[in-house]
Amino acid sequence: MNTTKLRLDKYLWAIRIFKTRTQATAACDDGKVKLNGQSVKPSRTVGLGDRYDIRTPARKWTIEVTGLLYN
Repeated sequence: MNTTKLRLDKYLWAIRIFKTRTQATAACDDGKVKLNGQSVKPSRTVGLGDRYDIRTPARKWTIEVTGLLYN
């Protein structure tokens, strides 16, 4: 079992919601990524079962974390 923590901005970039990690960080900082209706910081640790509401210029997303990605 891997206990490495995975940052939210890195996760959103890895699953290609955003083209760059910088864009993912900016979206979190601008309040466009929410967990349970609350804005979240880009450094938040992602957990299984988390549901995020994400607004991008192209569309709105609701994603649920069903697996984690590690290097």
